[in-house]
Amino acid sequence: MLDPVSIATDYHQDARAVVYAGDCLGLLRNIPEGAAQLVVTSPPYNIGKEYERRRGLDEYIADQTEVIRECIRTLAPTGSLCWQVGNHVASGAIVPLDIVLYPVFAGAGLRLRNRVIWHFEHGLHCSRRLSGRYETILWFT
Repeated sequence: MLDPVSIATDYHQDARAVVYAGDCLGLLRNIPEGAAQLVVTSPPYNIGKEYERRRGLDEYIADQTEVIRECIRTLAPTGSLCWQVGNHVASGAIVPLDIVLYPVFAGAGLRLRNRVIWHFEHGLHCSRRLSGRYETILWFT
C-alpha cells in the first residue's frame, strides 16, 4: 500500500506536493533560485474564463513575461520548462500565444527543445472560423 502524501498549501523544501490557491507569483517568489528540475504550467489564455480577468493583449503579455521570468529563476541549470498555451482571440483574429511568448523564453537564454501539438476532440464550437482543437506545449531547457 502506498503511503498517503500530505499536500502542503505553500512551498517548503520538504513538501512532496503543493496545491496553492492563489496568484502563482505568490508561490513562485517563495521558491528558491534553481530549486526546480521541472516546471509544467498551463497559464490562462486571456479569453475571459471565470478564473481570469480579460486584459488587453499587451498587458497580458507583460503579466505572462513576469511569470515566465519567475519560473526560469526557480529552474535548475539542468531543468526543463514546459509551457502549454493555446490561442488568444480578439476581434475575430487569432493570436498564437506560443509564437508571441517564444521571444521571452529565448531572450532569457532558454533553448526550445520541442514544440508539441496536443489535439483534443472536445471544446467550444466556433461560428465564424474553424474550431480550434489543439494546444501547444513548448519544451525549453
